[in-house]
Amino acid sequence: MDTIQIKVNDYYGNPSYYSVMPESIFDALELASLKGEELATVERAAFDKMIVEYDKKMKP
Repeated sequence: MDTIQIKVNDYYGNPSYYSVMPESIFDALELASLKGEELATVERAAFDKMIVEYDKKMKP
């Protein structure tokens, strides 16, 4: 599984991502936040899909 690290504060606590965020990413972000970590490790494919869906959602 290909993984990447993302900044917790960029996505966790940002409700505009929640409707397109896979549960696995939310869980990783929540756990990292509770531990006081700056970065969370997530699956690259899931993250890339989330960003594509977010971009579609945010287009006028």
